[in-house]
Amino acid sequence: MLRYILGRYKEPIKKFYIRYRKVLMMFYLPLLRMGSRKKCYVCGKTLGHFTTFKGGLAYFPEWIVKLDIIGSDVDNFGCPHCNSFDRERHLFMYFDKLNLWSVMKSGHILHFAPEPHLSRKMAEQQPAQYIKGDLFPANDSIRKIDATAIDLPTSTFDLVLANHMMEHIPDYKKALSEIFRVLKPGGIAVLQTPFSKILRNNFEDEGIDNEDLRLFFYAQRDHVRVFSEAQFMLALQETGFELAVVKHSDFFSDHDAFYYGVNRREDLIRIMKPKVIA
Repeated sequence: MLRYILGRYKEPIKKFYIRYRKVLMMFYLPLLRMGSRKKCYVCGKTLGHFTTFKGGLAYFPEWIVKLDIIGSDVDNFGCPHCNSFDRERHLFMYFDKLNLWSVMKSGHILHFAPEPHLSRKMAEQQPAQYIKGDLFPANDSIRKIDATAIDLPTSTFDLVLANHMMEHIPDYKKALSEIFRVLKPGGIAVLQTPFSKILRNNFEDEGIDNEDLRLFFYAQRDHVRVFSEAQFMLALQETGFELAVVKHSDFFSDHDAFYYGVNRREDLIRIMKPKVIA
């Protein structure tokens, strides 16, 4: 019955939510914080429910649902205590298990579109160099960097992190090439991006050229494609990277995913620049 009501009145409910979001959140967030059935991996606080992304999966176009895209857990998106997002929490979990923090100690790091909690944790490792970059910097601590034309020397970084960024870049293969260039031999990149296992090829079209069309076909107004998992992995290999993907199930249970509010199907897209390049 609830699903029928949400489906029938989806657009009016969405418009009401957008218009009165701030007021609704004043009452909604305290309710979400109540309980201990879940826990934020970043701030360590327990809660009853995570916030959803744009109302959750029920509000996404049926086309997107059918593609079964693996990316954010839109039904368990934000922490009502610290506002960490699911994909940020997931990286904390992976980095702990793999001890990737050790790579950052005295290392050289390039971090695109830096997430606040992750950025603070990375800075605490006291890297020799930590550059935060974005095409549209939010503050003075972030440098304006175009991922398709990185104005930094070749073979500079031990780690490059670009979390859910490639789906925003029209010429993503150029960005991959640039990331490969600035990595040191043996360096690591983490390039999470949403993708579909159903698609054999990336789905993108020049005719999808406005925000409404991108929202419907790509799930967000600023996305420029839906990646095919197969084609994205092939593009990484064609760039020269070695794949070292870490499966969620290698370290975490389904209960862990439920408890910490992360997508159990989102593996860590860890790639490496070969130590010796042929």
